[in-house]
Amino acid sequence: MRYVSIFLIFFFSLAVFASGKDFIKKPIVVAHYMSWYQTPEISGSWGFWQVNRPTIPEEYWHFPDKILQNGCRDISSVYYPVIGPYDSADPDLCEYHILLAKLAGIDAFVADWYGPEASAEHPYDNIGFSAMKKAAEKLNFKVMICWEDRSMFPPISEKVKSRKEAIERGKEIIKYLQKEWFSSKAYLKIGNRPVLTNYAWNDPGTDINHPWLSSEEWNEILNSINPRPIFIHDWQGHKKNNEFTGYESVMPWGSAYHGDQDSVPAFWERAEKEIETNKNFLFLSGTVLPGFDNRGCGGWGTDGAIGFTSRREGQKYRATWEDNIKHNPKFIQITTWNDLNEGGTIEPVQPLILHEKYQAQGYGYNELETTAEYVSRLKNYPYNKEALRLPAEIYIAKKRLKKMSSAPSAFMNTIENAEKSLLNGDVNKAKKYLQKSKEQLNGALVR
Repeated sequence: MRYVSIFLIFFFSLAVFASGKDFIKKPIVVAHYMSWYQTPEISGSWGFWQVNRPTIPEEYWHFPDKILQNGCRDISSVYYPVIGPYDSADPDLCEYHILLAKLAGIDAFVADWYGPEASAEHPYDNIGFSAMKKAAEKLNFKVMICWEDRSMFPPISEKVKSRKEAIERGKEIIKYLQKEWFSSKAYLKIGNRPVLTNYAWNDPGTDINHPWLSSEEWNEILNSINPRPIFIHDWQGHKKNNEFTGYESVMPWGSAYHGDQDSVPAFWERAEKEIETNKNFLFLSGTVLPGFDNRGCGGWGTDGAIGFTSRREGQKYRATWEDNIKHNPKFIQITTWNDLNEGGTIEPVQPLILHEKYQAQGYGYNELETTAEYVSRLKNYPYNKEALRLPAEIYIAKKRLKKMSSAPSAFMNTIENAEKSLLNGDVNKAKKYLQKSKEQLNGALVR
């Protein structure tokens, strides 16, 4: 009887997931998210706002304790967030980002994730995204994991001594994910299956020194839990062999659109063929890119890795959206929400030139407005440009309140009512609560 049950479950799964058009009614739009930023006030360091590594030439070093002539901190980015440098583990920050994303029609944040334990390279990432998960549970938002292949290999998994041990490490990590992440009501699922993506810069390796997995290795890890996650593998234009067999979907990385490349015909041709011929390939996935500029982090110090893809005053982002729409993907990743080190972001930034030597003009709210525009087209999702400015006001009001030595609970209630009104789509009511909050805070300071 046990084997009959297993067969029925497998048969039912194939029936449910036979066609992407059948089980994903509207495209799922997610934004790649970095949770590696810290502030001394909350976490005791500047995290990735300062990446002055020995491998990075000193001309690209930055010192956030220093205030520049424009009044901004000297951070490792060519752009400056509207709210200034923040801490990824700050609940107020997480709620601010979720509010912005929901107002733009984004379904989930996808964490760039290096495993559950702190490593020398990534000491706070899991802490930061755990805070995001908690905020997502509160605000009815979704999160998911982009699992870096190399997290299963040294130096991140420092005890691993062989490729076989790396696979076993992967099985340990996915069981952790099943317990701590997939069980959350905030984790993104299709049907009852959690969704995972990955990032692998190079072709699959054969030894411990090449930390990228083959489809066979990935499937050994994915099949070690039940239900098996829906796995969307990355596609990199420079790879010799981008595997499609064995995965539920494959998605081009943002680098596929670097430079003047506004389309990725090689990817779309192969992916659309898989949809037609591979019964296990469930749906098309795509990526949109606003631009790229990693001078802020000195290209991480890798030879020849300083990269620049012009935003073309927002036209680059629009071109990649149009390329996706032509192919009707059911899953679209924005690369990225806030990889400020690499400058490929849609998070609102101040419309200024942060570092004179880079001459990169901040794009303000432009890319978030474009996101809302295209999501509205795809999903018939209403959006309001004015509403996109209000989450920053809510965040700032919370910070002002928390700096006060004592304040009536009614003050926080007013701010929370503004947040609730915004989530319910009542922009005018949210604005009234925010005005009331300003009056309360200003009155308290006068007294």
